Amino acid sequence: MTEEKQQKFTSKVRRGLVWVHTQANAEMDRLKAAAAGSKVPGFSAADLSDIEAALVWIAQNKEPTPA
Repeated sequence: MTEEKQQKFTSKVRRGLVWVHTQANAEMDRLKAAAAGSKVPGFSAADLSDIEAALVWIAQNKEPTPA
């Protein structure tokens, strides 16, 4: 893959991560709000930790929002 194609691909992925982050973050917020206490049905503490880590990674790697 040429440098230009690699940059275009990376840009597309980073733009896609904006959508993924928005959707996943909203869904996690909804699940946490509906959960009784700190337990989210269907998720172990390890699962939630992995999801939180993934959301942080996505936030750090998605295309920056314009100021």
